[in-house]
Amino acid sequence: MTSGNRLSPVQQLRELHNRPNEAVAFALKLLTERQSKDVLIPALELLAGYPHPPARTPLLALYARYARDKGVHDQGAFLRRAVMAALEPVARVDDIPMLNRAVETYEFWPPDFAEDAVLLRASALVALSRVDDELACFHAARLLVDPYTAPMTGEPAVTAARVLGAQGQLTALYLYAMQPALESEDHGPPWPEVTAECLRQLTDLPDQLLPGLVARFAESKSAVVRLGLYDLVIHHVVGEAQKMAYLQRFLAECDDLDCYRYLVMSVAAAGRTELLEVLRAAAGKERDLDRVVILSEAASILGHYPEFRALAKLLDERLQK
Repeated sequence: MTSGNRLSPVQQLRELHNRPNEAVAFALKLLTERQSKDVLIPALELLAGYPHPPARTPLLALYARYARDKGVHDQGAFLRRAVMAALEPVARVDDIPMLNRAVETYEFWPPDFAEDAVLLRASALVALSRVDDELACFHAARLLVDPYTAPMTGEPAVTAARVLGAQGQLTALYLYAMQPALESEDHGPPWPEVTAECLRQLTDLPDQLLPGLVARFAESKSAVVRLGLYDLVIHHVVGEAQKMAYLQRFLAECDDLDCYRYLVMSVAAAGRTELLEVLRAAAGKERDLDRVVILSEAASILGHYPEFRALAKLLDERLQK
C-alpha cells in the first residue's frame, strides 16, 4: 500500500529498473530491514539478475533467519529458494556446509504434509555445483531418483539431470533412461520431465547406444519424453546420415500436432544444412493440411534461404486449393 505519493518498496524497485546500480543498492538495503516476503522476494529476484558479490553476506544472514526452526517461517521454502538464486553467482567455497544442508532439506507441513522443499533443493544444487562440482554430482545422482520428486515438474530431478549433464556424468543419465521398469504400458514413465531431460543431456552418448534409445522412446506414451528424444537426435554428435534417417522417421510417424510443431521448429532452429534438407523433403511430400500449415510457418521463418522462400510459396498455394 502507498500513503499519499509515497511509493512502496516494490514500486521503488520497479522505478529503478533502468538504473541497475541504484536498484542493487536499494535491494541490498531492503534485505537488511524487517521487510515482508512480498518485498524481499522481488529484491532477491533483482539481485539474481544483477550478481553483486557484496550481497553475499546479507544473503547468508537472510537465509539463516528463514531457515531457523526447521523452516517454519518459510513454509514452502519460496523465500529461501529466491535467496539461493541470488546467492548462486556469488557463492564461495566457505558456503559449502550451508549449501550441503540446503540440498538435503526436506519439509512436511500441514494440512496434507506433502514434501514442500523441492525447489529449494533444486536451487541449492545449482549453487553447490558452482563451488564444489564433485559434491554436487553426488547429490545430483541422489536427487535424480529422489522419491520426493514433484509429480508436475519433475523437480529437483530435472535440475539434477542438468547438473549431471553439465559435468559430463552421462552414465548416471543413461542408467536412468534405460531403467527396465521406467516405461509403463499405459502411461509412460512416472516422471516424464525427468526422462526427457536425461535424454536431452545425452548428446555426447556413444553413437552405438543411440539406436537403443530411439527404439525405446520413439513411440513413448508420453509426448514430453518424445520431445526430449527429438532434441537428443537433433543435437547428438552422431553422423549426419544416421541423424537424417531418424528425423525422416519422426517427421513421417509423429501423430501429435503439438509434437510435430515442436519437431519442425526445432529442426528449423538448428539451421544445419543436412537437417533442413530433411525438412524440405518432408514438406514437399506432405498433404495433411494441418501439417502443411506448420511446415509453411517454418518455411517462412527460413525464408532467407531461396529454396525455403520458394517452398513457402508452394505450401501457401497448397493451402489455398
